[in-house]
Amino acid sequence: MRRNMKQSVLARGICSISYLSKIENNQTSASEEVLEMIFKRLGIEVPLYYDFSEQVEKVRAEIEEILRDAILTRKDKGKLQEVEKYLSNPVVNQSKELYISLLLALARFDIMPGGQNRYITEIGWIEEQLNREAGLRYTLMKSLKLFNENEKEKSLELLEELNEQLPHSSLPIWEIADMRYIMGGMYYKFTDYLQAIENVKFALDYFQEHFFLERIVECHIIIGLAFKRRRRFTEALAHYHRAVKVISATTMKDYYGMLYNNMGEIYSSLGDQEKALEYFMQSFDYKVEVKSKLYSVVSLIEGYTNYNNVEEILNWLSKGYEIKGDRTGLEEFDHHFEIYKNCYQVPDKLELIKSLKEAVHYFEKYNDYVYMQKYSLWLARELRSNGKYKLATEYYEKVIDIMSHID
Repeated sequence: MRRNMKQSVLARGICSISYLSKIENNQTSASEEVLEMIFKRLGIEVPLYYDFSEQVEKVRAEIEEILRDAILTRKDKGKLQEVEKYLSNPVVNQSKELYISLLLALARFDIMPGGQNRYITEIGWIEEQLNREAGLRYTLMKSLKLFNENEKEKSLELLEELNEQLPHSSLPIWEIADMRYIMGGMYYKFTDYLQAIENVKFALDYFQEHFFLERIVECHIIIGLAFKRRRRFTEALAHYHRAVKVISATTMKDYYGMLYNNMGEIYSSLGDQEKALEYFMQSFDYKVEVKSKLYSVVSLIEGYTNYNNVEEILNWLSKGYEIKGDRTGLEEFDHHFEIYKNCYQVPDKLELIKSLKEAVHYFEKYNDYVYMQKYSLWLARELRSNGKYKLATEYYEKVIDIMSHID
């Protein structure tokens, strides 16, 4: 700002050196009179100063447009780096509010898959300086960060607070829709399926009205998952079929694997095992990414278990081990495969009980209520058949507790 002019020279007769330092560090906002005198001493034409607010608004609009386009179209590759370039923009360096808006945009990019949460930490340092709308944006990102750090109780408190305040905000509708989508996904993880459906339906209405196809598909998937967990299978299937209809008219074929796997699970719950296996197989064929493909393998193993088809169970167990290989970060599949190995490949009741206990502990740690319930019930039955009635009762009670928690 000072163009190599000493602070004492620039401040002389205008303001104190400490006050000038605060202006330079965005710690205070100078009056129009002070800024006019500073610009005059620096040799900057005064009209530029009067155009400053227009420059701020122009940069703010540019940043918002990049963020809006990336979020609504899901074409976010390279957008974080594009927005980061504004950190060195002189207009940003002269406006505290614009700098905060930039940090919030960068933090929103940073919570996308692969983000490192660098900017949300910096926003936390100036949390008290956020205005109401900026505070709502930060609350959502902070709640998500706490959830990922396993601070579930604090995360839910912030989420509930945001759910109450968001209807009264003046945020743009596209941003509210995106926030509602994220909130719905979080409520789903907290097993509050009614709130999940309500929030995501709000987002779905906006995305459908403006033809953001990928976001429409994402909404149908989450709503379908929530209805599935509530055992309202007809509604769940309806949303999955709508998602398939949208995908069939686009190039978004990657979603078929996820959709078919979920549809297979519904048909399995309805007792139509043949149709379930058909969807699981299609899901496996469409999927490419290792972790996603392994989910289909687990579904196929479970499907063939319903038929007690040991040959196919062992066939898919072998494929599962082959696909997983020695990759790290896939511990959940170690638990799944170990259970079926001890039950079917090398039958061993004691090892089966041990692997079921370890699986229950693992999935409990990550609040995966589906597999907590499944393996707790299986374990209770195995313990009971081994004469360990007291311990079996504990796991039956765990199943009841999980079911009441989900309901």
